[in-house]
Amino acid sequence: MKSCDETDGVLYSKNDVKVVKYHAYAKINLALSILGRRKDGYHEIATLMVPVSIADLVSVEAGTQGIRVCCPGLPGVHQRDNLAYKAGVSLISGKPEAPGFAISIKKNIPPGKGLGGGSSDAAAALLAMADLWASKDKPGLAALTQMAAGIGSDVPFFIGANAKPPLWQGALCIGRGERAYPVEAGPYWVLLIFPDAHISTRLAYLRWDAMHPDAPVLSTELDLAGALAIDSRISNTARVLSSNDPERLGLCIFNDFEKSVYPSYPRLSIIKENLLLSGAFGAALTGSGSAIYGICGSREHAEKVRRRFFELSGGLPVTQAIIAKTGVNNQ
Repeated sequence: MKSCDETDGVLYSKNDVKVVKYHAYAKINLALSILGRRKDGYHEIATLMVPVSIADLVSVEAGTQGIRVCCPGLPGVHQRDNLAYKAGVSLISGKPEAPGFAISIKKNIPPGKGLGGGSSDAAAALLAMADLWASKDKPGLAALTQMAAGIGSDVPFFIGANAKPPLWQGALCIGRGERAYPVEAGPYWVLLIFPDAHISTRLAYLRWDAMHPDAPVLSTELDLAGALAIDSRISNTARVLSSNDPERLGLCIFNDFEKSVYPSYPRLSIIKENLLLSGAFGAALTGSGSAIYGICGSREHAEKVRRRFFELSGGLPVTQAIIAKTGVNNQ
């Protein structure tokens, strides 16, 4: 990637090679309900997601041919296994006149924590590549969102969150999580705890299945009304999210994965309990984990919770505790 001078998210090198940069934000799940199994092998879920201020930086440069991904923060991951690479292949596939793209990712979102970093990188790469697309068949946001659904379940959410300006500050996501519906979401302070554990989403679902042998098997996808009718907790959390009341929100957050993850990772349940004992208004796992967040009323409150949390958690395998804010300001 050539050295460039930054100008409002678009870079120009001395050789006039255009480079576009996007922040790829992390997310947390304020509510996550597993509604049942599907005949296609997936699970039907309903989840309320919001972006948070931790972000990777994705830079994309138009090249001559093909897709290249450089991600020093994931040294053991081949570029073909990176979702940003799959996003690039999806974008140019079947388009002989499409340019190539060089994608560079600076990682700040820890992988394997349920924060959606890989999916967000893929969405940011799609947005940046579309900005660089010079031909008349340049894909719009609707086309990018449809393409994103084939790359990963969370990628459509991040198309909206990473867009400039963002399409939403929060969204209800149903199906596999790929169908996103905007919701009103004021900013909230959160304390994110990163345990030294990596949890497989596949295994978390398998354990949930074993614990719920009588869960319904759905033959068709649910629409939004159908999903909300099954679990009223989702719509309740969404309503409270728009209230700008962190104490009320803390009482509403939940994640069904906790039932299947905590028995195998008991220290995670202790981390959640210690967040609550430290003064967080509520705490929950994000995604299938392993990150756990606590809802706080202000940055000062989050700092107090963090200090108290470390006093209580000296023997726990915690690698980081980061204060973040929900929402983005991509203009």
